[in-house]
Amino acid sequence: MVLVFIAALVAVHLFRVMVAGPTIEGWMILNLSFIPGCYSDLAEICTVRAPGADLWTPASYTLLHGDAMHIGLNSLWLLVFGTPVARRLGAQRFLVFSIAGSVAGAALFFVINPTLLQPVIGASGAVSAMMGGASRFALSRGDRFSMMRAYRHQPLTPIASALSDRTVLVFVIVFFATNLLFSAGMGGAFGEGSVAWEAHLGGFVFGFLGLGLFERRPSDGNPH
Repeated sequence: MVLVFIAALVAVHLFRVMVAGPTIEGWMILNLSFIPGCYSDLAEICTVRAPGADLWTPASYTLLHGDAMHIGLNSLWLLVFGTPVARRLGAQRFLVFSIAGSVAGAALFFVINPTLLQPVIGASGAVSAMMGGASRFALSRGDRFSMMRAYRHQPLTPIASALSDRTVLVFVIVFFATNLLFSAGMGGAFGEGSVAWEAHLGGFVFGFLGLGLFERRPSDGNPH
């Protein structure tokens, strides 16, 4: 499922930049990207969107990327952190979790930027949710190979215990510190445009706190 996810992102990006003409590309950006201001403003850009765009764009913005650097980094982190999460949840639950992470990232972005009319794109919200979720079971300092063996479904670490684990705590601190640097405008080296750090934080917090909601119950064959 992780490889299918990455292949879909790459396919959409290549189609947009190499196949689609200006008209189709413009339609994709207008109707697939997340535009926060369209939920609180009736600007012209919002009135020409496809009917229902406001319903699906909190998830569909994941499919679009600005450039090769943008999609390359997201694909890399998706492969690293999405793999243990996908093995733990299974394909269907992983897909739902990824969509929910994208929506959570869009939600926090909207809270902080309710009037912004600039399109927001990228899979960072979903990838950040995977990073947050993986940190609950795959970063234990007691097992240096836990990331590789995450598919064995070791118990999900309680939130308080996870935050008291030095490895997890350092990972969380570095993640938040890095995104605070992005908020200060230091993300220019990571591709075109500004970095949607708000979506990163929203997705990460959602994944860290909410992974357990998507876990398979004992009747689904998930051992404890």
